[in-house]
Amino acid sequence: MKISKEDLQRIEKLSSLSVHASKEAEVTESLLKVFDWIEQLKTIDVEKTEPLTNPVIEILKKTPMRADKPHLDNSKEDVLLNAPDQNYGFFLVPKVVE
Repeated sequence: MKISKEDLQRIEKLSSLSVHASKEAEVTESLLKVFDWIEQLKTIDVEKTEPLTNPVIEILKKTPMRADKPHLDNSKEDVLLNAPDQNYGFFLVPKVVE
């Protein structure tokens, strides 16, 4: 496989990256190694390989989920006790937009 200058420019645009002119040969060589590795992976026979199971799914099958019910344990006043600064029942925060 060969990577042309146009191919490299297209890859730069798609990846939103910029390759300095002095690094083009190095990047091209690295990309060729990656593409060669991908070609090697394509030759592997995986027809008889069973897919791996997702451990999270297995855990969820065994673990009952709690009911999704709203709870009102905290009143507005209780929550505002943790506020570093408040005014008229609202959190006051520093201005972040000019």
